[in-house]
Amino acid sequence: MAKFDISGSVGRGFGQIEEKSRNMAIRNELEPISKMEDMAIKRQEPLYQSTMSASQELDPLLPAALQTVNMEARRDKTGNVAVYKLPSGDMGGSYEVAGINDKFHPGEASRLANLPPEQREIEAAKYIRKYTAPIVDKMPQEMQAFVQDMAFNRGAGGATKYIQQGLNSLGQKVAVDGVLGPKTLQAIGTIQPSALMQAASQAQLQDEYTKASVNPERRKFLQGLENRINNRLLLFGAV
Repeated sequence: MAKFDISGSVGRGFGQIEEKSRNMAIRNELEPISKMEDMAIKRQEPLYQSTMSASQELDPLLPAALQTVNMEARRDKTGNVAVYKLPSGDMGGSYEVAGINDKFHPGEASRLANLPPEQREIEAAKYIRKYTAPIVDKMPQEMQAFVQDMAFNRGAGGATKYIQQGLNSLGQKVAVDGVLGPKTLQAIGTIQPSALMQAASQAQLQDEYTKASVNPERRKFLQGLENRINNRLLLFGAV
């Protein structure tokens, strides 16, 4: 069992040219970014600061989404969020922007890739907030930022399963089916948030090691994933 330290006619012809130009721009950006430092080092960088409008600041989860962007994003030389070419075995497609890849989020990944680089950070954060809202908005306030990051990192169903596994490890009895139903929500309300976040994190780590034992291609990502899980707890798990 794995253990760890808890401490995206003429008119028609013009459209085709425009599309080719956008695709070329993405390819041109991917090449230098693919040579950046590995995931484990990247995850240890300090948070970047972003400018938000007053209306955006009204959503208390948007700053947390920006922290998720920072944990996921690769940066260009000027500090802007870059289009990153994914390595073999990643299973997220061919490229991503702040963790928003072209396999699971093709439309949003393309939209972000074609934005001016200085606009990508806040737009990626807003997408993360919207994408995770169906599960996050049902959670206790103390857990919302944590679950937002976990649900973006491993999907709503995956995050729910980790929470359910965590609940069971803490003495509850719920089905591990990835469905955030009444019984799971009731059980969540009976457990101390910090204990449940730690237990859910342990469940994710165990799952990552299990997947790596089945698929050796995933082993090279384990250290980065463990860092990612620990960083989530450090940022969002102290309540």
